[in-house]
Amino acid sequence: MFGVSWDLRNGGILFALDVDGLSPVSLSWGMKQWWTVTEAMIAQILAYRLTGDRKYLTNFSRVFDYAMVHYREGGNGEWYGYLDTEGRVTHTFKGSHKKGCFYVPRCLWVCSKIVRDIVNMGGVEK
Repeated sequence: MFGVSWDLRNGGILFALDVDGLSPVSLSWGMKQWWTVTEAMIAQILAYRLTGDRKYLTNFSRVFDYAMVHYREGGNGEWYGYLDTEGRVTHTFKGSHKKGCFYVPRCLWVCSKIVRDIVNMGGVEK
């Protein structure tokens, strides 16, 4: 599923695709939203921890790096919520009735815990 939703041309995760990899009618189909990135980060680092398959570590690094460049505001570290298909911020507010203080802190905390577990289990093999 990761390979289908990852935007090969511009990076980032597309919000909605149908089973054929095409965009549905949803008005937000072309948006790249913060919560899909946080869920992908957790899923990829957890999959690496459970399987040891480096493709998941590579996927995690790809999503993490993209998020830090495109979603994170430089000044205080909070994330913007919405990007267009090319990774540009579309809305400069950082909170709304949909984007609160749940996904980003939870993601970073869970990922840091999983990474700590990986290191304590012997780290990442080269």
